[in-house]
Amino acid sequence: MPSLSKPQAILCDRDGTLIEDSHFLSHPDQIEWIPGVLEALKFLNTRDISVLVLTNQSGVARGYFPVEAVEAVNDQMRRDAEVASGAIADFYYCPHHPKGEVIQYSYVCECRKPSPGLFLQAIADHSLDPTRCWAIGDRLRDLEPGLQLGMKAFLVKTGYGIQEQQDLSKSPFYDRITVISSMAEISDFIQNRKNFTRSKMLNVTPLVG
Repeated sequence: MPSLSKPQAILCDRDGTLIEDSHFLSHPDQIEWIPGVLEALKFLNTRDISVLVLTNQSGVARGYFPVEAVEAVNDQMRRDAEVASGAIADFYYCPHHPKGEVIQYSYVCECRKPSPGLFLQAIADHSLDPTRCWAIGDRLRDLEPGLQLGMKAFLVKTGYGIQEQQDLSKSPFYDRITVISSMAEISDFIQNRKNFTRSKMLNVTPLVG
């Protein structure tokens, strides 16, 4: 199978994929970029590949922090990317949870991943062809909406990725998911330094111990 062609856009998760997953992160001071990610954003920017961030933020529904806290973190991440000569084209977040404490956000919605709402909104807003886009995340729920829409998908081993990797064989999309070390590795595929092969997609390494 040949190497991948350059994607039109990358639709990626936030916590555990771009930045370290600090439990219910709610302040810009808590942001800790995963090594190599800012460099990857710079590379993607030089190739005119849009990066859209899609994130579940149930802490809003749970009453842990307001929507303004989510937006403050997102705004700081956008600034950090720009300082590093990268870019994040847009952020989409779901503040809902069916078992939340804040009434106006506590219901079953269409935007909480793995539901497709955030993906559909991003596609509509940016006139994307989903078959030319990639989905990247540290959980299978980050990838499933994109896979259903025809995207290529990458599971990173940062965040919850190693844990999620153990359930990969149970996913109906297991043979369409490539496991990579982190978001930083994505530039290798775009530059054709790595091939998108079936053996790579099925490279599921069990945990030791």
